[in-house]
Amino acid sequence: MTNVLFAPALAVANAVLYEGYLLFPYTASSEKNRVRWQFGVVVPEAYVSAGTGETAEQQTEVLIAVRAGEALGAAPHVTVLLRFLQVEARRIEALEGGAYVPAESLTVAGTRYLTFDEAVEREITLTLEATPGTTTSIPIAIGGGSDEEPLYDESGVRGRLVRVRCPLSGTLSVVCEAVSGVPALRKLRIRVENRSRVVAGERAGALRTALVSTHLLLAVDGGAFVSVLDPTADAAAATESLQNRHVFPVLVGDAAADPQRSTLVLSSPIILYDYPAIAAQTDADAFDATEIDELLTLSVLSLPDAERDEARATDPRARAIVERAERFGAREIGRLHAGALLRSGADPFATIDVPALDCVFVDGTKVANGSAVRLHPKRRADVWDMFLEGRSATVRAIHQDVEDVLYVAVTVDDDPASDMHEWYGRSLFFSPDEIEPLGDAS
Repeated sequence: MTNVLFAPALAVANAVLYEGYLLFPYTASSEKNRVRWQFGVVVPEAYVSAGTGETAEQQTEVLIAVRAGEALGAAPHVTVLLRFLQVEARRIEALEGGAYVPAESLTVAGTRYLTFDEAVEREITLTLEATPGTTTSIPIAIGGGSDEEPLYDESGVRGRLVRVRCPLSGTLSVVCEAVSGVPALRKLRIRVENRSRVVAGERAGALRTALVSTHLLLAVDGGAFVSVLDPTADAAAATESLQNRHVFPVLVGDAAADPQRSTLVLSSPIILYDYPAIAAQTDADAFDATEIDELLTLSVLSLPDAERDEARATDPRARAIVERAERFGAREIGRLHAGALLRSGADPFATIDVPALDCVFVDGTKVANGSAVRLHPKRRADVWDMFLEGRSATVRAIHQDVEDVLYVAVTVDDDPASDMHEWYGRSLFFSPDEIEPLGDAS
C-alpha cells in the first residue's frame, strides 16, 4: 500500500537512501571509503552527550492546506513513512579443518567476498487524522540478530558470510497544530529520536545503532502540503516560523499541476529543490540523483582492474554498478545525451540558424576541421590540462561564444575513445593561443 501511495517519490527517495552508502563502488581497502554514512545519520542520544557534534534527532515541520470549503472541522488523513538504513557487520569465515575461521577475503566459485559493513533497508509507517491538537507516537523497535549464508563450490561448503545487527530503539512522533489566523492551514511536526544503546568503538560503534540516511515520505488525503521554498501567499508568514532540523522538506509529484502545493513531500537530509526527479534516461540505480550518470560510469571504467574486482567483492550493489558500467557503450551514451530526441531521429539544433565558423588563424597558419595540432594548455581551467600538455590532437570544429570569443574543439589523437567522442559530438575546448598548428589545414 505504501509503495503505491509514494510511488512518484520512491526513485528520488532511494537515491537519498543510498547517497552516503554507495555513491561510488567503494573498496574495503581504501581508508577514505571507510568513512561512509555521511547523510541523515541519527546517532544514539548517549553518543551525542559525549560531545561528538552529531545529532540524535530529526525534526520536520510542514504546512497542510485544507481543501477549499472544508477548513472548519475537516481532518486531512496523513501517512508518514520513515525510511532509514540499519548498518550490519558482514564478516567472512573460511571453512578450514572442519571449523570456521575469520578471513578478510575468500574466493568461492570464482566470486570474491570481503569483510565489510552492509546495510538493511527499514521502514516504519504511521497514520493519523490531521486535526489540531492531535499528538501520536509509535516506537522504533528493530531487533538485532545474525544471519549465516553458506558459500559453496563444486566440492561443497567452502565458507560462510555472517551478518550481525544490533537492536535499534527510538520514537517516531507527530503533532498537528492550528495556524493562528489562518483556519485553512495546519502545521505538522514529525520528530525522529534515537534512544538505542551505544556500541563501543567510537563512531564506528555508534553507527551500529544509528539510523542512517534517515528521511521521511509524507502523503496527505483531504489537503495538500505547502512548499517550504515557495509558499502560497496565505502561508508565507507561517512558513517563516517552521523549524526543520537536519532535513529539507520538498514537494514531490507533478509540478505542472501546482508548483506550490502537492499531496506528497520528501523530507530529505540532503538539500533538494521542490519536485526533484531522476532523469528519464536513467534506467538503473546509480544511488546518486545529483550526479551525472555518464560521469559516474566513466569514472568506474577508469578504475584499475584490481580495484574494480575489489569493489565487486565489497558489496552486491557495488558489483551491480561496476557490471553496468562495463556494459556501457555507444547506445547508452546516446541515450544519456539525447534521450527521446536521439531515439526519434530529431535534430535539436535544426531550428537554430547560426552561421558556422570554418577556421581560425594561429600565427598565420589556418586551423580548421581536420587540422593536426599540439596542445599547450595555459589557463589551468581543469586539472586534466597537465596531462594534455604536448599531446597531439585533431580539430573537430571552431566555435564562437556570445561574447565573440573563439574556441578550438579537438579530440586527443591517442585517446582510445576519440572515435566515440567524435560520434556523439564531445570535444575538448582550447583557446587559439593554446594550440600549435602542425601543418596548414587542407
